[in-house]
Amino acid sequence: MNIILGEYINRDSVLHHLDPRTKLIGSFSLILSFLFANNLSIYLIYSVLALILIFLSKIPLTAFLKSLKYLSYILIFSAFFHIFSKQEGELLFKVWKYSVYDSGVFSAVKMMGRIILVLIFSSLLTLTTKPLDIALALETLLSPLKKIGLPIQDFSIMLSITLRFIPTILQEFNTIKMAQQARGGNFETRNPFKKLSQYSLILLPLLMSVIKKVDNLTLAMEARAFHCGLERTNFHRLKFQKIDYLAFIILFSIIIFLFFYQ
Repeated sequence: MNIILGEYINRDSVLHHLDPRTKLIGSFSLILSFLFANNLSIYLIYSVLALILIFLSKIPLTAFLKSLKYLSYILIFSAFFHIFSKQEGELLFKVWKYSVYDSGVFSAVKMMGRIILVLIFSSLLTLTTKPLDIALALETLLSPLKKIGLPIQDFSIMLSITLRFIPTILQEFNTIKMAQQARGGNFETRNPFKKLSQYSLILLPLLMSVIKKVDNLTLAMEARAFHCGLERTNFHRLKFQKIDYLAFIILFSIIIFLFFYQ
């Protein structure tokens, strides 16, 4: 199983039963709070918290670990950039003409931790919440902005369509990739230029497929008399339960404690 942003996996877990507004506020609060952290012990605590949330979601940890392969190049590049760009602090060792300092290693670990934790917390939101529920939660939270003329409902519809299309596009990408492999395409080569050339063959058919799907979606929405700017109602109404208030108390207690701890 690979984690795909926008994909929903149905499980009977505590996180799945939370109100989508609770998960949306919680995810953004956690991400914003650890982005300001500068202590490695704080990152360790957030990592333990992420493991606890993964356990509560009943989604296998291996699914999250496999998803990191999509970010492996970004993580490696970011690590090397921070290690060799920081030339201050205590000298640890030298690699050819380059010196590695403790500040560079700390900066690399901090940046990699941020990327991984952002992936985990954002994936926990989308894996345990349906795209329409996320859009409805965002629309409800931003509803006061309607008074100043902002089209919040249209924005929420755009968000739900985007989240729904991401796994569809990635699935189409894998389908085209397998078709190219059946025709002799080699995507496992270690030569970066050959690999880039092979993947470039996927872009055009993928773009054509996306345009076709968008066109079909547009026709379907027009057939259902969809128009921007109209006031729409929802079949389901969001309502906070006791478990949501408990989740808020626990979450913000942890964030406040970590804020004063560092």
